[in-house]
Amino acid sequence: MKIKTLLLSALVAGASYSVSAQTTEPDVKYLSPKFKDNIFISIGVGMQGYMNTDNFDYGFGKVLQPLVNLSVGKWMDPYWGLRGQISGWQSKLYTDVNRLNNNNKFEKFQHKYINLNLDFMLNLTNLWRAYSPDNKWDMTLFLGPGLSFGKFHNKQMDVLINGSIGLGGKYNINKYWAIDLEARTHLMSTFFYTNKYSGQEEIAGRSYQDGLLSLSIGATYTFGGKNFARYESGAQEMRQQLNAQINNLEAELQQTQSQLEAARIAEQIAKKEVAAVEAEKMQVVAKTARKDFAQYVGFTINKTDVKTEQMVILQAIANYMAENPDVKMKVVGYADKQTGSKYFNQKISERRAKNVYNLLIKKFGVPENRLSYVGLGDQDQPFKVNQYNRLVMILGEK
Repeated sequence: MKIKTLLLSALVAGASYSVSAQTTEPDVKYLSPKFKDNIFISIGVGMQGYMNTDNFDYGFGKVLQPLVNLSVGKWMDPYWGLRGQISGWQSKLYTDVNRLNNNNKFEKFQHKYINLNLDFMLNLTNLWRAYSPDNKWDMTLFLGPGLSFGKFHNKQMDVLINGSIGLGGKYNINKYWAIDLEARTHLMSTFFYTNKYSGQEEIAGRSYQDGLLSLSIGATYTFGGKNFARYESGAQEMRQQLNAQINNLEAELQQTQSQLEAARIAEQIAKKEVAAVEAEKMQVVAKTARKDFAQYVGFTINKTDVKTEQMVILQAIANYMAENPDVKMKVVGYADKQTGSKYFNQKISERRAKNVYNLLIKKFGVPENRLSYVGLGDQDQPFKVNQYNRLVMILGEK
């Protein structure tokens, strides 16, 4: 029995060292636990200018126009996400196409437009540093394709394919609200064309490719608040497996120690019964029937059945009670605090106590009026080591 205890102790120590050696750099990731998590809506207002060679000649600052955008999206994890955005207002173009026939004046053209874009978002801040829910500042790169809808003069609505790229800064007020500052550019074929001066449809400006440059400020609301769950993989998974093995080894070690203690007590009682006179027996009863008298039956995590190797403890207690008819015992069940809810731990402690109580009565013949049982769940932890509290204590009563 001592050899088994020593071997189990060595295995526990070796497994503990292995866990320590393999978990110095755990692989930690964060993910959205559910699809509905980390969905947001943003609105922004600002200014935008139409990028065209003619506008730069005329003065880019004179063609700035208001801008409004609305976005809906989702962060898949703290590093990347997707969003859809609608933006637009009005664009201006000052061109010198017909300046010689117009008293040397630039002609002004303008049109209403709307952009629809699908953006891939990359959080640069979380790539550069470790993610934390307490981070206040974020910088995001976004880019993607889209469609631009616009109407020039009395022409029909034009639909153009665009591409865009931008950079956003975000200040997180709390897990629900954030303030945004966003700079963006759209590139597309030109919207501006006219047949005013040649009788044929021509490009109004000198460029066949145009763009929009915008700057906006706004706010973002995340439904339910940001929620990224910690996910551990790689070496961390191995640590969890090894921890489970350690728990099992510690449970077996505790069971073996309980068996040794029970065997030792049984042997002492037997020797005293043979050698002691009636007065000495009464002294043994008085001594062993104190309230702090305790025997232990250990259990595996989430289990309530008494293992075969633990029966020696119950047999020793039954023998002792048979020889000492004035002794009464209380069977008290416990559960470890770090596993399961309070309700679950209360129920499992009661079942453990009831199983030991039933075995002592039905299998080992202890009178029912000399036993009682109770389950204390995890409200009381007899031992500092968490796994040791998966047990039943048999206590002597005066």
